[in-house]
Amino acid sequence: MKRVMFTALLVTLVASGCITRSGKNLPPIQPLPPTEKAQLEQTVGNFQFTLEGGKMVTSNKAGRQLNDQILSRWKKKGYIAGSQYVKSAAFTGRADYNLTLSGSQYGDSSIVAQVFSGLTLLLIPYTVDTRYDVQYVLEKVATGEKYSAAVEDSFHTTVELLLFLAAPISLRGHNATMDAMADHLYEQLRAEGAFGP
Repeated sequence: MKRVMFTALLVTLVASGCITRSGKNLPPIQPLPPTEKAQLEQTVGNFQFTLEGGKMVTSNKAGRQLNDQILSRWKKKGYIAGSQYVKSAAFTGRADYNLTLSGSQYGDSSIVAQVFSGLTLLLIPYTVDTRYDVQYVLEKVATGEKYSAAVEDSFHTTVELLLFLAAPISLRGHNATMDAMADHLYEQLRAEGAFGP
């Protein structure tokens, strides 16, 4: 009996999946490339994280994950040469720019829906709406000049047993949101004069 229950639970976990849908708050843009690719040192300032209606808490880990997603896109698109994380704004002065993230990430989901979904082994879906409010402050190390950028966007996630079939496109909405935020943040900073010669 225990083996049957374990097997059923394992099959359920393997067969469960999700699909994401972009919030589309930010239109797609094509930022101008930089005249020079800069090296960044990046840190997390006051970044708040909340999930499922819980208390908002300062989360360095959530901020680092968000920074990694945005800055990996900057590097892939050729906006920067690379970036290095430093703790608590302990910048070394060896990079071209120092970048500080602040803002918030809020995940809104019904706990009741999650409980019912769990009781039915995810046959009944539940949803999570993730909203971002992101601010960047960028400082040019050589001159001390500061630039700022801010965006707000979101994505919607539906979790359900048979959505594993959508695995090839499951993160399309999430990725579209991250792409848009990355492009808009970079373009705002570039338009203020950052990433120039």
